[in-house]
Amino acid sequence: MKKLVFADGHLHTNPVKGMGIKVIAKKFAELGGWFVVLVSLPPHHLGLDNTFEGYVKAIDILVNECKLSRELGLRAVCLAGVHPAAIEDEVSKDVKHSVEILEKVFKVLNYIAKAVREGLVDGFGEVGRPHYKASPEAFVINSIVTRYTLTLARDLDVPVHLHLEQGGELTAIDIEDYVKLLGLNRLRVILHHVDVVTARASQAKKLMFTVPGKYQVLREIFKILKPEYMIESDFIDDPKRPGVSSYPWNIVENQLKLLNENIVDSEYLYKVNIDTVVKVYNVNPP
Repeated sequence: MKKLVFADGHLHTNPVKGMGIKVIAKKFAELGGWFVVLVSLPPHHLGLDNTFEGYVKAIDILVNECKLSRELGLRAVCLAGVHPAAIEDEVSKDVKHSVEILEKVFKVLNYIAKAVREGLVDGFGEVGRPHYKASPEAFVINSIVTRYTLTLARDLDVPVHLHLEQGGELTAIDIEDYVKLLGLNRLRVILHHVDVVTARASQAKKLMFTVPGKYQVLREIFKILKPEYMIESDFIDDPKRPGVSSYPWNIVENQLKLLNENIVDSEYLYKVNIDTVVKVYNVNPP
């Protein structure tokens, strides 16, 4: 029987204010964790200003966390981006300078593209659209940023994680249009933290996505979807909001619980946690 190990398809670490990868990797590995996708946090989460220089420092912290995770025995993919909520926050405070905010985001994304070419990071994440009501200016900027980042990801042939509204089939239709219009590799475009309805619509269009590893979500997902997606904790490593959205070890515990309840079998979990990961990120299996 194949050894069952686990991947976390999207999480954040905060070595400044939270546990950081040293603690997270140890606890995750103890439960069979083998692979993580580490995604950048907005600078203000790390006690930095959301300036260009702040983003550069935040990316440096991310790169070091990825390096440490590999030294601690985890396979790691490192993604950097500009979160749509960070853009919304800036625009809401200074809407008159929306164009300047957009230009700064372009500068950050071009810096990330340079870091990709230098082998420091592996792709983009996360960018996208707010999943809550936002100002028109912030929505437009995020739409422009999404398109620009997808174009960079296409040209560099690297993955990009999209933070999106939970729009079900409408969201899937829109992202499929992006894939077709921009000539994107479907495997490289990952819809992050989707709900059950959006997951089902995305799989019908052969789009890649991650689902939150919460017990009730997985219980439903396992019954209706092929194992052609990934599970994520979306952990933000913020001591003021402990366990949001899940701890990486929680998503392992939930999968094992559902395995013991015969809701899912080990072959299905193997495909989700290893086969899909290898296919999407071109990493060697454990």
